[in-house]
Formats: sequence, C-alpha cells, structure tokens
Amino acid sequence: MKNTLLFIALSIIAGICHTQTANVVGYLPSYRFFSSSQIEYCKLTHLNLCFANPDGSGNIVMPSISSVVTDAQNGNPNIIICISLAGGALSAQQASDWSNLIDIPANRPGFIANIVNYAIANDLDGVDVDLEWGHVTSGYSDFIVELDAALTAENKILTVAFPNQTLFSNVTSAALNSFDFINIMAYDATGPWNPSAPGQHSSYNFANDGINFWKNSVGIPANKLTLGVPFYGYEFVNPSTVNAVTYSQMVAIDTTYADLDNVGNIYYNGRPTIASKVDLAVNEVGGIMIWELGQDSFDQFTLLGTIHDKFTALNVTTTGLCGNGDTLSVVDQALEYPFIVYPNPTSGSITVEMRDSYSPFRTKLRNLKGQIINTEELEHSGKILLDIEGSYGYYFLEIVTPEDEKSVIKILKE
Repeated sequence: MKNTLLFIALSIIAGICHTQTANVVGYLPSYRFFSSSQIEYCKLTHLNLCFANPDGSGNIVMPSISSVVTDAQNGNPNIIICISLAGGALSAQQASDWSNLIDIPANRPGFIANIVNYAIANDLDGVDVDLEWGHVTSGYSDFIVELDAALTAENKILTVAFPNQTLFSNVTSAALNSFDFINIMAYDATGPWNPSAPGQHSSYNFANDGINFWKNSVGIPANKLTLGVPFYGYEFVNPSTVNAVTYSQMVAIDTTYADLDNVGNIYYNGRPTIASKVDLAVNEVGGIMIWELGQDSFDQFTLLGTIHDKFTALNVTTTGLCGNGDTLSVVDQALEYPFIVYPNPTSGSITVEMRDSYSPFRTKLRNLKGQIINTEELEHSGKILLDIEGSYGYYFLEIVTPEDEKSVIKILKE
C-alpha cells in the first residue's frame, strides 16, 4: 500500500508523542455555501468542497469557492481543503462527459491538467473523487493513477469516497494504492430508492460492517480509512414516498430529538450514536467523515461539536486551533512559544529562531502527504535555516520543545 498518507492536516506523527491523531473530514456542497460562516472549521482537519464536474471539453465547472476557502483558512490556517469531483447523482450529460474524458486515453492528460490547474488556481491542497456505481467506467483506474501522479508532483493529496460495502469492479489495486485515504460512505442503507423498507439508514452495526469490509475483505490499512457519518436522515411517509430531513430540522422541532435516532417514521443519527461511532473510529480506522456540514445544528446541539468533544475526551488530536491545544496557529505560537518562524509565505526556505534559551529543540518539515523532507535540532539560543525542497504549495513544520510542547505550522511556498 502507498505509504504517503497524510494522516491529518496538522498531525503530530506517531513516535514524537503518544497522543493519537485522527482525520475529521467534512463535505460542504455548493448549495450549502451560505452556511460557511457558521461552521467551526477549527474542528476539522479536511474540508471537501463539492461537487465540481467537467464540461465536454474537460473544463472544471463549479460555483465560486473563494469565500468559503477564505472562511476555512481564517478559521483554521492548518486545514486541508480539497475540491470534490463528480458526486453520486450525475446528469446524463455529465456522465457522458466523464466517460469520454477518462475512458479515452488521449483525453485524460488534458482533463487531468485542468483538474490540477483548478486546484492550484484556487489555493487548494488536493482533490477528492466521488464517482459511483455505473459512473466508475473502464478508464477509472488509469485516470486515478495518472491524476495521483500529477497531484503528487504539485505536493497535493488525492482521496476518494466509496460505498459502505462495495468495491467497484473497475477499481484496481493500483488505483486503491493511489489514494491517500478512503472515505467510507456508511449511510444510505435504505432511503427514497426503497420506500417500502423503512428503518435506520446508518446504524452502528452498518458502520461496523463497512469497516470490516474495507479492512478485512479489501485489505485497506486502518489509517487509510475514515468512517462516514450522516448529518441527515429520512422520513418514510408511506410505501411510495420518502423525504430527506436534516439533523438541524429535527433539533428545531424539539431539542430533545438531538439525543434520539428516530422519531416516529423519521430515522437519523443523534448525538449518542454519533459519539459511539467516534469510539468505533478511534478503535478501528483513521477518523471520521461527515456528509454534510451544512445539515448540522449550529448551536449547543451541534454534531460536529459532539465529534470534536468525543475525540478530545479520548485524548485524540483532530485540530490545530481549538480543543486540546496540541498545536497552535502561527500567530499564537509567535505570542506564546519561545520561537518565531519566517518568512511565511516563503520562496524556498524558512528560518526558525529561538527567542529564549531552550535545549534541545526538534523540527521536522513535512509535505502534504506526510513525508519528511527536512529535519534539524537546535540547541540554546540561535536559529536554523530549513530548505523546502519541493514544488510550490503547502508544507507543515512540526516543532517539539524540550517539555514536549508541540506545534505544527502551515508553511506556504510560493
């Protein structure tokens, strides 16, 4: 398996400290961008903006993401932001365009170049792919392998969303190896497509079955998996009608519903079930994925807050700007820690300078995929110069003081 997993955007990699780390991946569709200002981005490690699709010429079509990117980076300078491609529901024209662009080998290079250029132009850290079912066509795996190579050259990550217990026949081992991690869509066991089968669409047992499938049947390492949880549910009105409901709608009806999983014929995940799935994720996989952030209740009943609080209670680090305080923003570390880092952004190297006498002082510089590209140790007052040998984009400087206080700072090479 590919060993360049970015475990979390600001993780302190195992071996430096004993604190466990986890991904918290949140999807935000363009029709929910209006809710961006209410989202606590400090409680996420990854943000997937969705869904972008190509036109017939391979140009990326997506509403403007600039304001959401700004919100997310202001809320958490260490967050990893990706553009998510495709989506579970494609129009006939979109499906035809995808097939034409990835199944015909001559069309792939130009299309991939457009994807990578879109990520670069919009200050993004990577790409997520959500082609599903019949849209995973014959050229899918070659497309994924080639896209990964192009993204790796730009120090960007590649992730994917797959159904709970399905490995599509056109997905090869080479394609699986190309993903930095896989988001398990452990929901939609039933729904509008099966109105005569009312019930819970995302039970704890369903999630556990999905984890077992991807870990044990497919053979994906635990740290390359995140467990998807829903911030929505379904109301089974009658044998022919099912309506989608959001968690926030349930809380708005009655705040006691925040701790239930069904009310009458409405089935969803309340706070206790979400917390139990965090427990499951801590024990079995590399984190939690959320579909989708805009469905949350932005108050004391928030499910994102439940996820964050549960990870924190289990001494699992998921964020750099709030919670258990393992890492701090650049501004915070300059005020509270005995070092400064400059310049940031940089054109090729950074200086780490001690403000007081501490010894020893350890640093590691990593790219977005978690690979160490430079490491130094500084004793007493002084400074060190770290060269950033790699392409333009984001890097992470991991700093550990003599007291094992640690910080991770996001560095931009431009």
